Amino acid sequence: MTLLQLIQQVCNELGISPPTAVVSSTNAQIRQLFALLNRHGHDLARQFEWERLDKEWIVNTVAFDIQATFTLGSPVVTTASTTGITTNFGLNSSNTTPFSTVLSVDSSTQFTMNMPSTIAGLQTVTMSQVAYPLPSDWLKQIPQTEWDRTNRWPMLGPKSAQEWQSFKSGIVYAGPRERFRIQGGSLQISPPPPNGLTFAYEYISSSWVVAASGTTKPAFTADTDTTIFDDSLMVVGLKMRWLRAKGLDFSVEMQEFNNLLSTIKAQDKSAPKLSLSPVSGSIYLGTANIPDGNWSAS
Repeated sequence: MTLLQLIQQVCNELGISPPTAVVSSTNAQIRQLFALLNRHGHDLARQFEWERLDKEWIVNTVAFDIQATFTLGSPVVTTASTTGITTNFGLNSSNTTPFSTVLSVDSSTQFTMNMPSTIAGLQTVTMSQVAYPLPSDWLKQIPQTEWDRTNRWPMLGPKSAQEWQSFKSGIVYAGPRERFRIQGGSLQISPPPPNGLTFAYEYISSSWVVAASGTTKPAFTADTDTTIFDDSLMVVGLKMRWLRAKGLDFSVEMQEFNNLLSTIKAQDKSAPKLSLSPVSGSIYLGTANIPDGNWSAS
């Protein structure tokens, strides 16, 4: 159903005169139903890892060398050009303060770090991007999907604030594995990665509305918009919210909605076969699957 059809269906079931338009309507009842429906859809998107909202995001790391002039004890750095340097970057060099990040880009030839320099003079250093903005439609992360595809390793995390500061501030912090946390609307990575690594993760999109053109968005904005959610789920849910907003009894509608929501969640994607006597995973090489025999030592 389109937005207009959904509102018309709810109005007919509630005994309200159905509108001929929703978005442009000035009728208070229709405006209320329109607002409640948008809120209902947004809340539903957070309810579950819906298969049509499940998206994959690829991150390609960026790092490059520059020649810069440092002043001992000063956070200000000068270079021939600050092109490509943003506040998402940090220093990735053994002769600088670990985990120094760019606080501000002051001009075309100067930037300021968040910590004072421990080196002086003209130095060749590596600028590495350590914060990668989340997708514009990111609503929530799907846990344990973060992987370093270049090295075939799962990324370590998400790290808590305490773990993050312990790693960045403690004595021992080196290691081959990349750690991460989600902070400030970005995927924060540490230690600063080299250029050309590929990271991947999955997330739930906030774009639960589909426009007539096929593009997706996070709310109804046109009468011809549709939604990825089941029509009955939207109709029953909107009736429940409208009755609650009016101070009327909505217990029957709430039970109907909860039953329908459970059924649709169960049918939204495939499910694994569960064993009543689980065993460990497949063994590729071991005493369980190597035949008896004599084997040459050379």
